[in-house]
Amino acid sequence: MNVLAVDQARKGGWCVMDYDTKKIVAIGMFDFPANKYTFIGAVVEICDLVEELMEKSGASAVFIEDIQLRRNVSSFKKLAQLQGALAADFERREYLYDFIPPTRWQSYCNARGRSEKEKKAKLTEINTEGKKASKQLSIQYVKEKFGIETADDNLADAICICDYVVNNIEIRQR
Repeated sequence: MNVLAVDQARKGGWCVMDYDTKKIVAIGMFDFPANKYTFIGAVVEICDLVEELMEKSGASAVFIEDIQLRRNVSSFKKLAQLQGALAADFERREYLYDFIPPTRWQSYCNARGRSEKEKKAKLTEINTEGKKASKQLSIQYVKEKFGIETADDNLADAICICDYVVNNIEIRQR
């Protein structure tokens, strides 16, 4: 059985893994920039993309990163609207789905909670100028565990979410 994980936003990443073998089947990125798409247009495109990925990959379930309140309320509001649109679409299509809190997958992938000494030692090995520590650590995790080198934290996050799911969540089909 395949599962799909999506790090959703205008610019995001996705990963499909085989639930039983825990191996990556496919990965990719998407970008629906503000200069080409209205926000609602981007939401529609993301929903369509997830539907296409579910069909093409034969995924039995989809998981997306849950949102959390940060300083930028406008961004939080848009992510909440996107999450709501995706959840409505998943319900309409009768997909198995769930939201994965960032703290869960980050803890599993060691993308948070390291000592300052460990952070400095790990972060010097990768070139991700300006990225938050959790993003740098997810990129490093994907490189170390799967041999995938990417500077795109959205792709790395999607892979980490999927890896967390296949190793920690029991999926029972409806």
